[in-house]
Amino acid sequence: MKKIFLLLAVISVGYANGQSQEIAKGDSIPWELRKQSFIYNSAKLFNDPLVARMALYNLLAENPANPALYDSLALSYLQYNQSASAALVAQQSLQINPQNQFAIEVAATGFDNIGVKDKAITNYEKLHLATGDVNVLYKISFLQMELSRFTEANTSLDIIIGDPDSETSTIRFPNTEGTGQEVSLKVAAHRVKAMILMEQGDIEGAKAKFLEVLEMKPGFEIVQQQLRELTKPKEEE
Repeated sequence: MKKIFLLLAVISVGYANGQSQEIAKGDSIPWELRKQSFIYNSAKLFNDPLVARMALYNLLAENPANPALYDSLALSYLQYNQSASAALVAQQSLQINPQNQFAIEVAATGFDNIGVKDKAITNYEKLHLATGDVNVLYKISFLQMELSRFTEANTSLDIIIGDPDSETSTIRFPNTEGTGQEVSLKVAAHRVKAMILMEQGDIEGAKAKFLEVLEMKPGFEIVQQQLRELTKPKEEE
């Protein structure tokens, strides 16, 4: 996720907005903006996120139509795991600039983190439309599966599997060693297809698909575990 540099955001508001009229001597930037920028950067330096955030709010009071300030605020919330606030602030930024990819990504991530899956999908779809990133489409497919939108999920997965980038892009899954296991996005997409079959009650189809995934990626631990769960005798469950 791209970094937001507040100093550039402050300079970009320009004196034309005219919210603060007091100017530092020999300076074209209003004094209030310069002061709040100093507070923000100092608070960041001293690891005081609350003060830094308050400085951003003060800057927004001076320049309420500047999307870069909303982006900085949304990023601050996201970095400190306040996903609901991050998503709401990002939505405000999008009202000013609907094409703001950074705000779209923050909104998608924030809603995803708090389990508002339909809104997460809506924003991930906007992001995928803008970037064509198959990793974003994978997130969409997983959320579609969780919402039982199986036809849509399979369509998304077919697009991923057919994209050459899915063979080189990787996802890290947990393993017993705690080091993580890297798996290609293509193989991960096939795993989700198996999970969809499982959710639909097609146990034999799911078993066959999990075995197919293991042929593509031998030793894929999480799939081995899922297959064991499917083949476990009922009396052991």
